[in-house]
Amino acid sequence: MKILSFSYCYPNRTSPTWGVFVHQRLSSLAARTRLEVCSPVPWFPLLTARGGDPGPAEDELDGLRVHRPRFFYIPRFFKNQDARLYARGLRGWFRQVLRTGKPDLLDAHFVWPDGVGVARLAREAGIPYIITLRGKLYECLKVKSQTLQCSEALRGAAAVISVSGPMAEEARKLGVAEDRLHVIPNGIDPTVFQPRDKASCRRELGLPEGGRLLVTVAHLGHRKGHHEVLRALAGLPDDVRLVIVGGAAQGGTAEELRGVAAAAGVGERLLLPGRQPFEKIPLYYAAADASVLASYREGCPNAVLESLACGTPVVASDVGAVRDILPEPGAGRIVPPQTVEPLREALREVLDRDWDPQAVVRASGVKSWDQVADEVHGVLNGVASRKAGS
Repeated sequence: MKILSFSYCYPNRTSPTWGVFVHQRLSSLAARTRLEVCSPVPWFPLLTARGGDPGPAEDELDGLRVHRPRFFYIPRFFKNQDARLYARGLRGWFRQVLRTGKPDLLDAHFVWPDGVGVARLAREAGIPYIITLRGKLYECLKVKSQTLQCSEALRGAAAVISVSGPMAEEARKLGVAEDRLHVIPNGIDPTVFQPRDKASCRRELGLPEGGRLLVTVAHLGHRKGHHEVLRALAGLPDDVRLVIVGGAAQGGTAEELRGVAAAAGVGERLLLPGRQPFEKIPLYYAAADASVLASYREGCPNAVLESLACGTPVVASDVGAVRDILPEPGAGRIVPPQTVEPLREALREVLDRDWDPQAVVRASGVKSWDQVADEVHGVLNGVASRKAGS
């Protein structure tokens, strides 16, 4: 079986951590089937950032062939047209692909613009396609035109994979047949994310060796709930510090968070190391007494999975796949989103408990990317069997 996967969110030379979770799933899947990746590059001629050098039209990442065709898009305006522009921009490149060898299946990793755009290409070529649902779906559901386009694409898919139960329910509401809907959360690399010595990780990262540490691995945008965490921190003992690992995004900056921390009286207890290389992320989890993710919206947050795999308990808001992947009370606590007092009490409870990292790993039941790839491959084989029998 030959598969062509599409993901606008995929690592490249300027953003090596952009879409790394998609890359990890595909890398594991590539050991089970023939697979190539298309990661389209949005381009607008009047913007230097988009109209400049888009990088190579094709490269290789961990043995995977990655195509990076450009497609025209209009920044900030006419966003309901992005999926149409995606399909139109890729049509010429896709026809060349078909001439060199028709894929058996198209695999879209986000419903927008990938899924809707790929659905158009697939219908024209007579090729079945699947769509994976991640947190992007929730943004589309706020816009009627995008909701209608997503519904049409999802109903036409040979299979829909959701990374969370709640998003699978949204797919049902949009008309996806039950026998074509599959819930497969993300995974982790157990050779990277595993329990380590807390004291040595703190020393290596230059973190305080005394006191208790909370860690959040997320960009600094508002929807990650950092404001609520900082206000919750104000009611915790003075030995508790918060480390937020991530860069500025979606209007959130380090300067802004320092201002929020100062106003809450915890300015000296906030540490902002900025965006960090992927190989350091496991050290931050292992250095912490607990991790916290107070997001307003998520798909299947890898920050929760990775923390659990490192043996670090998690306090997370009840969004996306959190209930699917964070078992209470064995591995942490779940709280309502956009609240402060329940978050503070959950953090207090988790910090006051003596956790065994290996017990957290066992309780979590986190899957490896190889296990996830086995499940995804089973879905693909089911699509191939239906196609062969039709």
